[in-house]
Amino acid sequence: MEKMKDALSFEFSVSAPAEAVFYAFSTGQGWRDWLCDQAIFKPRAGGTYHLAWDTGWYVSGRVEELEKPSRVRLTWRGAEDPAASMVRIELHGHDDHTHGSVEHFGFGDGEAWEGARKQAQRGWEVGLENLESIFTSGADLRITRRPMVGLMGNDFNEQIAAQIGVPVKEGVRIAKAVEGMGMASAGVQANDVIVELGGRAIRGWSDLGAALLGRRAGDTIPVVFYRGSERRHADVKLSARPLPETPLDASTFARKLRELNAKVIEEIWAVFEGVGEAEAELTPEGEWSAKENLAHLVLGEEWNLHWYGQFLTDSEYQSSGEGGNRREQLRAILTGSPSVRELIDRLARAQEQTSSLIEASAAVLRLRRGVMWRLGMFHLHFPGDHEREHIAQIRKTLEAARAAEPAAQPG
Repeated sequence: MEKMKDALSFEFSVSAPAEAVFYAFSTGQGWRDWLCDQAIFKPRAGGTYHLAWDTGWYVSGRVEELEKPSRVRLTWRGAEDPAASMVRIELHGHDDHTHGSVEHFGFGDGEAWEGARKQAQRGWEVGLENLESIFTSGADLRITRRPMVGLMGNDFNEQIAAQIGVPVKEGVRIAKAVEGMGMASAGVQANDVIVELGGRAIRGWSDLGAALLGRRAGDTIPVVFYRGSERRHADVKLSARPLPETPLDASTFARKLRELNAKVIEEIWAVFEGVGEAEAELTPEGEWSAKENLAHLVLGEEWNLHWYGQFLTDSEYQSSGEGGNRREQLRAILTGSPSVRELIDRLARAQEQTSSLIEASAAVLRLRRGVMWRLGMFHLHFPGDHEREHIAQIRKTLEAARAAEPAAQPG
């Protein structure tokens, strides 16, 4: 490849065939897996693309050339670039190994162009290091190098804000502060709503990651949150991120997932021991019934089957970060599975379908170590915590419903 005199040039090597590496430069999911936070990419000559980061920076352009599995050529214009530049990517495969190069050229003269050039150089250096990582160990360096505040999030919208009495409609509602980490040590509790972190406004989940950019474990940063109508301030010490051991072999991963799920189902059966159908439908004000909590778990697990299928076809759904659970969805689940037994059996079947899909997709996942690693972070980072959070909520709901009878009504 002939190099332009003003070009930024980078080379990389990964242990995967070129056909597998090509997706990283030719699909929205591929670009998100190693470089940006959101991406739309039309994989054809003449198509357009848009790559965006949670920091607010973005790149847009046109696909000039797309030759599978060896070449991609793009126009490239960053958020503050004076005009478009060009990017040329070439892949050379040798058995199960690929050598690649990126050439970014067409920069002009002047201060604005110098800033664009520096931004591009830093972005490609960091990004390509991560590309090599996701094809080697699977680890996404953007996650492994980011410290933690130690929280699990929950749905938050205008209706929930009214229920818990907070005067804001945007933020991150806490489901649980992780014991031994910064948020718990700062006294943050379930149903607190974070609105600022490290001096940055927090409107939704994605803002948390942006607020932690450039921070390290051991740093202390301010947090502002609401507890009911009261606005509170605290200092949070950032923790190193504990990383689960993620099997990159699909069969081993599926076996580990089945063991985890079996324990969860056993605990769910235990909490419903001696509970009648009518009792499981009682709904304390502002809460889900025990059955609705089960329906939520079913809904999430059945979505996993579709989500993982998208991974396998390089077409992962992009969430806006808004929305959340709708009670209508939970009630719809209950129309098809009205009893406690039917709900638990349906949840167990959905879990087994997810495990079976992972196991049956071993050939594809062998070449998608980054996907396997992400699945490990989702399932094994805090294994079973989400389900156990709802088991605790079911127990609390049943106790509250019993105490409030006959005020509590069937859902």
